[in-house]
Amino acid sequence: MDINYLLFLQNLREATGNIFTPLMEYITKLGETSVLMFVIGIIYWCFDKKKGVFLMFTLYANRVINGFIKITACVYRPWIKDPRITPVPEAQADATGYSFPSGHTGNAVSIWGGCALDTGGKAAVHKVIKAILIILVLLIAFSRNYLGVHTPQDVVVALVIGTAVLFAMAKLMPLIEERPNGDIWALSTGLAVCVILILYAALKSYPVDYAQDGSVIVEGSKMAVDSFKTAGGAMGMLVGWFIEKRFIKFSTDIGNKERIVRALICFFIYSVLDSFASPAADMIVSAGLSTGAAKAIMQFVVLLYFTAGAPAVSKILSHFFNKE
Repeated sequence: MDINYLLFLQNLREATGNIFTPLMEYITKLGETSVLMFVIGIIYWCFDKKKGVFLMFTLYANRVINGFIKITACVYRPWIKDPRITPVPEAQADATGYSFPSGHTGNAVSIWGGCALDTGGKAAVHKVIKAILIILVLLIAFSRNYLGVHTPQDVVVALVIGTAVLFAMAKLMPLIEERPNGDIWALSTGLAVCVILILYAALKSYPVDYAQDGSVIVEGSKMAVDSFKTAGGAMGMLVGWFIEKRFIKFSTDIGNKERIVRALICFFIYSVLDSFASPAADMIVSAGLSTGAAKAIMQFVVLLYFTAGAPAVSKILSHFFNKE
C-alpha cells in the first residue's frame, strides 16, 4: 500500500508536468538541519535564550533517537525497495543512507512544532501563527512522500516520535532549570546516551545487499559515521550549554541594533566553522584517526561554538554596546 501511494504521487507529478515539484523541494528544505540551526541561532542568540535551549534539546534528542532507530531497522529507501519508484533527482541526491524514520520530519516537529508549542496567548494572531507552523510541519512530512524519498510509514513514525519527544522535553526542561544540579544531571545523562550511540553504531552489524552493478546498496560504515556526527553534535551542544549556563550567562535582553550585529557576527563565525568542518575532518583522518571519530570531533566543535562560543562573543559585543 505504501508503494502504491508513492506511485500515485509520482503519477501526479508527471501528470501535472512537475508544476508543484519546485514548491515541494523548497518546503522540504525547511526541514534541513542547516535551515533549522539558523532559526535556532536567531532565537537563542538574539531573542529568547530559554526557548533556544528548549529547541536545541528537542532537536538533538530527536536526532539521537532517529539515529538509534535508523541503524537498528536498516530500512532501504523506496526506490531500492521497488524500482518503479523514481524520486525527484535533486531530493534523491540528499537522501542517503537508511529511510526509516524520516529525519526531515523529525527535525520539522522539533523546531517548527517547538515554536508552535511555545506560541502562547489567546489572541487570534497567536492561534494563526500556531496553525501555520503545524501546517508547515505536515507539509514538510508530505513533501518527503511527494518527492519519492520516504514512505508514509517513515514520516508517520517520525511525526509520532517527534511529537512525543517534543512534549517530553516541554515537561523535562523546567525540571532541569528548577533543580540546583539539574544541568549536571542533564549533561551527564546526555553524554552517556551519546557514547552509547557511538558504541552501538561502531559495533553492530549491518545488512550487506548488492545492487545490480555489484555495489553495496547501503554501506554500514557510512551509517556509523552519520551516527558519530549526530552524537558529536549533541555532545558539543550539551557541553556548550552547560558552560554557558554556569559561566558565560549572556543575555538576550538587548536592543534591535545589537541583535542585528550579534546575528551577523555570530552567524559569520558559525558559517566559517561549519564550512571548515569537513576539510578539517579530512586532515584529522590523514593524521591517523578514523573518519567517524574525526566527523564527531568537528561536529562537537561546531556545536560547542554555537552554544557557548557565540554567547561569549555576544557578551563581548554587549560590553561595547553598553559603553555607547
